[in-house]
Amino acid sequence: MTTSTMAALLLGGALLGLGLGIETRRRRAPALPQAAALRGEAIDVTVLLPVRDEERNLSDCLAALLALEGRPAIRVVDDGSSDATAAVAAEAAAREPRVTLVTAGPLPPGWRGKVHALWTGSHGVEAGWLLLTDADARHRPAALARALSAAARWRLDAVSLAGLQEARGLAENLLLPGVFALLDALLGDWEEAAHAAGPPVANGQFLLLRRAAWVSCGGFEAVRHEAIDDVAMAALLRRHGYRTGFFRAPDLLSVRMYRGFREATRGWRRNLGGLLGPRPGVTLAALAVLAAPALALAVALGAGSFVAAALLWGAGAVTSALLRAGSGNRPAYALLYPLDALLLAAVLAAAARDRRRGRLLSWKGREVRL
Repeated sequence: MTTSTMAALLLGGALLGLGLGIETRRRRAPALPQAAALRGEAIDVTVLLPVRDEERNLSDCLAALLALEGRPAIRVVDDGSSDATAAVAAEAAAREPRVTLVTAGPLPPGWRGKVHALWTGSHGVEAGWLLLTDADARHRPAALARALSAAARWRLDAVSLAGLQEARGLAENLLLPGVFALLDALLGDWEEAAHAAGPPVANGQFLLLRRAAWVSCGGFEAVRHEAIDDVAMAALLRRHGYRTGFFRAPDLLSVRMYRGFREATRGWRRNLGGLLGPRPGVTLAALAVLAAPALALAVALGAGSFVAAALLWGAGAVTSALLRAGSGNRPAYALLYPLDALLLAAVLAAAARDRRRGRLLSWKGREVRL
């Protein structure tokens, strides 16, 4: 066995081991408990839905929210939309008494737009729970009731769900499964995350907050400057002694965050800059895991070591397929390895560069300064 073949076996085995570890932890993720049938009665929850230029998403999102068991009240908070978002919301409010349209108004200095919209929308709410969500989220009817059951069973003050991340077309399928494999690797143990034992984690696409606990921490004003507001909310609750749970629930929530190459790469460049920017060591490690096997593959091909190249490509493709299947995405795109790894590495490197400059990519016309 040649040195290059032995090196390929070791590197490929390490890559497969990493993928198997992520997938094993995914499979051990605890499920949300089943909830008793509500039979149409209302529950003590108000949904806060901040929107900015969400004309294409809002109708479907509201249809899903209106179908939630428990019939929660829904407040749509328009955050300065330039399209027909406000008109769509107003039409829904005129048709359905559970829907209310609120205008966020001008953005004050020192606030992030989404957090300000949530703060505005929460004024006057007296419900015991707040459900924060996004317009690109699609809730299954039982999602809210089962999240409340989890809160009662494990004495949680916040419950957040990670749903199925939909990917369509080449660019989305190349990038998204790798992003969420990276995030799952950083999360670590799903059992700890669900039972308030791991690091504070949350997903703004579904974040259920016990209102009294949230208000006692300072509420939305306390995170008004945070670029990654959902994680900041979970961290704030934990610092004040409250319990937060994060659950994997692809059967209860689905999301298509970005559409096409430009949206997906820019959106995740901004998000990863906010999430990983303060952790340069983690960013460098992730870049090494993504780029090293691809670089070794190129070197093996250039040197004519085709057995080593085949081993590296096979290990990368199998790992990619495994992670794609585990996240509910199409495994066939794994045949394009290492393009998926290199695309994610490029986005992550750009995100790290943005962070060093003190400014993330703009979001819907708004600068994100750090």
